[in-house]
Amino acid sequence: MAFTYPTPFRETACERMLAGERVEMLAHELKVSAGTLYRWKKQALIDAGRKPGLKSYEPDELARSRRRIKDLEAELELVKAASALFNGKEVVRPKG
Repeated sequence: MAFTYPTPFRETACERMLAGERVEMLAHELKVSAGTLYRWKKQALIDAGRKPGLKSYEPDELARSRRRIKDLEAELELVKAASALFNGKEVVRPKG
């Protein structure tokens, strides 16, 4: 399992890197691998609009569509159950 850092910690590190601090020195100071900091810096540059790429706060369209389909399928199941209940197809027992 990958280790996750708190969001404020990551944001502070990204701000410092974008301000011009060297990644190697920051990695030693924060005790975070340089590879991790380079990855954070790359994403921070994309989020700031300095580099082309997919912003981290823009949801993936496919994932959003799958989530919507899952929600609609769950809603359809509820409608089917309610329809069966009100049409008299399903017997309602007083004790559940």
